Amino acid sequence: MIYFVLTRYLFDPVAWVFYLMVAALIAGHYRRAKTQDHLTAIAALLLVCLMVLPVDQVLSRPLENQYPRRPPPPAHVDGIVILDNSANAQVFATRHVQGPNAGVIRILAGADLARRYPSATLIYSGTAGGTPGQRAAELAAVQNVFALTGIAPGRITFERTSRDTGENLANSMKLVHPGKDQTWILVTSAIHMPRAMAIARKLGWKMVPWPSDYISTPTGRGYRIAYPSEGLMDVDRALHEWIGLLFYRLTGRASG
Repeated sequence: MIYFVLTRYLFDPVAWVFYLMVAALIAGHYRRAKTQDHLTAIAALLLVCLMVLPVDQVLSRPLENQYPRRPPPPAHVDGIVILDNSANAQVFATRHVQGPNAGVIRILAGADLARRYPSATLIYSGTAGGTPGQRAAELAAVQNVFALTGIAPGRITFERTSRDTGENLANSMKLVHPGKDQTWILVTSAIHMPRAMAIARKLGWKMVPWPSDYISTPTGRGYRIAYPSEGLMDVDRALHEWIGLLFYRLTGRASG
């Protein structure tokens, strides 16, 4: 709960702008005109910086550069674990067509590996959040994406009891009991990979990182002119991972 509140409300950059605007309204209510003007100006400046400056790149690049994809993949693979990132279940449940979501990219990357290694065990870990109806919708959406990739339904083991990344890996490990001499590939977004790999190391599960998608370019990028709001969500994702990595290490759930 603490982690959820920190990453969803306290450290959300758009929430910062909202909090400043609320503070400005309160200052105006108490006739503190100068304070109100200062708070409004700070909120506007912060929003412009988040939208125009490459803050998302600066925050995400150090995380994503830790585990660059290094083709070719191993000669032999015993298993593949894909970590859930949602598949826009509400859109699929109401329209029967996938909505845009980075989780689909993870599935595509994992399915590509599954085709390369037809004998490898394939695990999709997640779809445990929300109500039973929401979990069923999420599972249906994920299964639909796998069907589109041509992966046979019987090939996939769905781990459906975990609520966070730590449980994703711990519960998946309990399902397959990987041997120390086995080769397992971990598929997740590049920005999420440092936290996931730190958890895997803590569990003693040796895994090969296989990032599915990236936010940042390998080197610097200038100002954002077109579609300036597109970086806001990526700033949030990067902050979420930095805080998550720190939180997991402080609580002993990930290696340092």
